[in-house]
Amino acid sequence: MPAQQFDESLLLNRLQEALKQWHNPDQDVPLDRTLPYLTRKTKATLYENAGNKLPITNQLLFDLLEALNEINTEAATLLKARYIDDKTGFAVANSLGISESGFYRRRREALRALAELTHKLETDIQTTHITRLKNRLEPSSYSQLFGSAEQRQKLVDLLHSQPDIRLFCLTGIGGIGKTSLADAIARDLIDMGSFEEIVWITARQQQLAPWGEIQPTEKPIMTTEQFVQALDLQLRDQPVPPQPIDRILPALKLQMTRQSHLIILDNLETAADYRELLPILRELGQSAWCLLTSRVNLHEHGDVHTTNLAELDLTSAEALVRDEARRRGIDELADAPAETIEDIHRIAGGNPLALKLIIGQVQVRSLPRVLIDLSEARGQQVEALYEFIYRQAWDLLDDTTRRVFIAMPLAAQPGTTLAHLAAVTGIEEEALYPALDLLIRLSLVDVGGTIAERRYSIHRLTETFLHKQVLKWMC
Repeated sequence: MPAQQFDESLLLNRLQEALKQWHNPDQDVPLDRTLPYLTRKTKATLYENAGNKLPITNQLLFDLLEALNEINTEAATLLKARYIDDKTGFAVANSLGISESGFYRRRREALRALAELTHKLETDIQTTHITRLKNRLEPSSYSQLFGSAEQRQKLVDLLHSQPDIRLFCLTGIGGIGKTSLADAIARDLIDMGSFEEIVWITARQQQLAPWGEIQPTEKPIMTTEQFVQALDLQLRDQPVPPQPIDRILPALKLQMTRQSHLIILDNLETAADYRELLPILRELGQSAWCLLTSRVNLHEHGDVHTTNLAELDLTSAEALVRDEARRRGIDELADAPAETIEDIHRIAGGNPLALKLIIGQVQVRSLPRVLIDLSEARGQQVEALYEFIYRQAWDLLDDTTRRVFIAMPLAAQPGTTLAHLAAVTGIEEEALYPALDLLIRLSLVDVGGTIAERRYSIHRLTETFLHKQVLKWMC
């Protein structure tokens, strides 16, 4: 998503209008939308120098004229005399020894010089700001996102508006693309200049390598103190030794009241994580905005705006497979007939992680063998994939909930009703509610339908998993 482009004629007109109102504070012309980065810099300067009585717009204009004076004294002198000293054009012309028509010509030139300098200063600050914030993000694991454009745009627009909603969460099963979507949203917001500070903190404890091996990150469950210290460390220009939380937190809160902050906390995966960190996130959310990613759905928390990521449909999955195969140089798969892609989607569904694992294996093995192994839960890489996506959630299920989960493949799209699920499992509807609630919170079951009739369904990959792999875990 490209950054907003400067309109130089608009900038010149806005600067002139603001200069005209120098002596009319009630008619102030805000420049925060035209010059967001310079305006923020001016605000920060005013915070540090509380004795300065100039309004923000006037202070910004004064600083710009001082900068102009260093490279074009004549232009700066003319503009100061006309607008700050409030002299008439005729008086300024006399003081400069030029005709009145000559004054108007020079004023146009001076305003153009001021606009050009302002454009450069704003662009320089913008470039530095974008680079600084993007350096805080992890390297992107994707070249292009598929199937999430609508959710991405909706959340970018919502966060850009800095709403009264403070806590946002992307939820979904492992490998569905939560981190990638959060990363794309962060980069969009950085390019748009939506926040003065954006921080990325990960609580990831393991990851699935491209070759199908689960790798621990050697990070324990993050404590509140560790989270606050990580937040403080990213927001400092220079590294400092970790400080106690009671010293850090008041300063962070004060900073967040003065500057707009977005805190992104990636891979907050377990109930233990939430019990530990949700209170401090709510506390910081009094001034900042927070975007979380998790396999655990927070729908029971009324103050959290939740977006659940569904698996890719066939069209988006096909686009991902062909693009990934092209990038890896597997031309035969990139140009494969639609039926081949449909075979892949029928087994793996629309889980991006599973699709990429299949493509990686096709480089050294036949596609039919790869798909058979996935459906039959054979091979180290396949078992690692299922372990990474499902094991943690499976271990949290009680016997009743496991019975409900195992019955879910019997639910045809667009999903099953509560009554049908009760008939299939032989479990009373009242007992189904807590089981379904847990499955939904763990992103194992999706909720669809309408508010009049809810329907429950699972991803295609989950169906494949329940076909074979889960039987091994039950033995």
